[in-house]
Amino acid sequence: MKRSKVIIAVIAIIAVVAAACVYGYVRSKPADEPEKPAVTEPENPTTPETPDDSNSGKPSDSKTNEPAVQPENPNPSGTESVTIYVPDEQGETLTPTGADAKDDSDQSLVDALIAAGSLPEGVKVQSSSLENGTLTLDMNAAFGEAIRASGTAGETLKIYALVNTFAQARGATAVLITVDGKVLESGHEIYDYAIEPNN
Repeated sequence: MKRSKVIIAVIAIIAVVAAACVYGYVRSKPADEPEKPAVTEPENPTTPETPDDSNSGKPSDSKTNEPAVQPENPNPSGTESVTIYVPDEQGETLTPTGADAKDDSDQSLVDALIAAGSLPEGVKVQSSSLENGTLTLDMNAAFGEAIRASGTAGETLKIYALVNTFAQARGATAVLITVDGKVLESGHEIYDYAIEPNN
């Protein structure tokens, strides 16, 4: 009788260990990579966090993704505080981040993206116009060259860093990018259409 109890206890322990191993394996399996860079939920950089913050009634996010990186004081210099989109350390996704801009101009937004490493030096906005929710951005040749010099992943990150940042800042539903007044073309894509932000 005593021996059978010991055997049952050993079997129960083995079953618990096996279940824990299976659970650990399932949890550690990587998820499929999305085609577009994933973007975490943007936080409003002008709203300070408080200990009793109830998250404005929004449902809590149960994902294990890290929250957007926000500086402790998103506006230390007293200039315009803006939200820009920057690549993560792996260069795979974009994260909304609070940043300072000289003013509310288009070029100040681009300069903030350059300072954060989302766009290369020399990129400029030549003109912009918003009509029926679509923002048209005419960029200089340096932007077109940067896109053509990037691989597929780098191209996508640069395009969406610009699109997400400007769509949010200007309240646009889509962004049409041109270069020197012409359709933006890369080795991978012809951007003759307005691009919707993926935030």
